[in-house]
Amino acid sequence: MTRGQVDRLDRLQQLLGQQKSLRLREAAELLGVSEMTIRRDLADHADRFTYLGGHILEAEVERLPYGLAEAARKNEVAKRAACAQCMPLLRGGETIFVDCGTTLVHLVDAVPPGLKLTVVCYALNVAERVVRNTSLSLILLGGKYQSASASFAALPGESSFQHLAINACFLSAAGLDDALGASCVGFHEAAWKIAAMKKSSRNYLVIDRSKLGQVHPAVFAQRDDFTTVITETGTYR
Repeated sequence: MTRGQVDRLDRLQQLLGQQKSLRLREAAELLGVSEMTIRRDLADHADRFTYLGGHILEAEVERLPYGLAEAARKNEVAKRAACAQCMPLLRGGETIFVDCGTTLVHLVDAVPPGLKLTVVCYALNVAERVVRNTSLSLILLGGKYQSASASFAALPGESSFQHLAINACFLSAAGLDDALGASCVGFHEAAWKIAAMKKSSRNYLVIDRSKLGQVHPAVFAQRDDFTTVITETGTYR
């Protein structure tokens, strides 16, 4: 390894320590080299860096934060079952939005082999599952990294959805109340959900039944805004 590469990798690690993720073009500009050089550096040092959907991350950032890891273990069987209920809703060749959290990673895992889809997401744990399946194409929406949910908050003026056509949204929620609607903890999550639903013709809320009756600060939709609400036991009425 040349001295120049050592210096680049150290500088890249410093930059990622400050802002968690960098776009490939941004990294190339900051380090004064070509995008191809950065790609080669990343390929040579996959133990230190990860490249997902146009974003460079430190390899350890892929690990779930403690709170999210704890949430992933809760009601895991029910979450898997709810996602299994969604399989008939997937149509080959479509573009789908997959929300953040610990439920919909199981939807990505359950996609049948050979079913070609483009998956739009803004969460690292979802993106990491998408890239494991060679039939799936990934569009990762970026912004400021939010470690609590392993997702990105859109930057001011961000227009990621402007040129996207989304066929179906698969959305998560921390709670669904008949009167107050679907809610989540993070307001940045609510902003992505609302934007995605506006671009989609079919909007599915996928939750386990422990979320029913729960209310959290960021309300993003009313129950009637969803095409269907899906739980581990099927359609929720």
